[in-house]
Amino acid sequence: MEEIEFQVIKIIAEKGPQIGKELAEALPHVPVLALWQACYRSRSFHISHFASYYLRFDIKREDQVRLSPSILRDFLSFTLFALPGQRDQMIERQGMLANMHREISREKIYLAQLVMKQLFISLGREVRSQLCAFIAGDLAYFLAHNEPREHAASGEMVKGSDIDIVIILNDSLPDKIKASIDSEMTIMKSMYLRHPSFRHEIDFICKRKSVMEGQFQYSDIHEKIASKIAYESMFLGGSLTLYMEVHDAMMRTGVDQLIEQDFDHALKDRKHAMQKLLHFPGDSIDDETRSLFYFSQERVEFS
Repeated sequence: MEEIEFQVIKIIAEKGPQIGKELAEALPHVPVLALWQACYRSRSFHISHFASYYLRFDIKREDQVRLSPSILRDFLSFTLFALPGQRDQMIERQGMLANMHREISREKIYLAQLVMKQLFISLGREVRSQLCAFIAGDLAYFLAHNEPREHAASGEMVKGSDIDIVIILNDSLPDKIKASIDSEMTIMKSMYLRHPSFRHEIDFICKRKSVMEGQFQYSDIHEKIASKIAYESMFLGGSLTLYMEVHDAMMRTGVDQLIEQDFDHALKDRKHAMQKLLHFPGDSIDDETRSLFYFSQERVEFS
């Protein structure tokens, strides 16, 4: 462990403050968990975190609550390590990295707005006034990335974070309108996924206002995920009045407080897991704690 720490110190001294991903790339022979342990056990580093944390429901832990980004992703992408005397460099680098994620998020949000604009044009003004759309996930927290990854269903390579869109319809709109929206969004989803100029994964769900408000009972995993998505949402387009009605219903039912309680529970889990990870060798950690370190797989309502 001391040898890893020595190598990390040497890298940071030569290159300036580094995020975990850069350290991992510079030390490919070092297991990432051992690298994480060396960085956090050491008293040699100034450590700066610049992620916002939000709730997830992890399939690997039987839908238990956890925080996103995972400990690993937080280390790789959102944690900066510096040496004494590099404070100004660390502040400057952190600002640059945070702005990079914000700009990537803005670009993806702009793409989502383009998608909704195309949809609204096809539907007309009268229908537009009876629906709203919001965005969730990484983009709502300006944590999006463009790291290439494989789209699970098609095998296509896509650019980083997916774009999650929820469309809420007034109950008075006829079923044929909902069917038209589903069809149009499916066509655009396929186009943006496969077109070489885009390669973005767009996930969407279209549902009635009454369905959304019914999910605020927060009684099963599907309702909890739907409520959590609404809680973290960012308005995308359509009727702001309808969006605020959904938001008010969430407050009225008290589901926002339940989500915040789950967040507090996940935060305690995170702190406990980090302490456990720091004091055990990698091959002695139980599966549940190991799952807290690595990337999570959330059960989502978009599938």
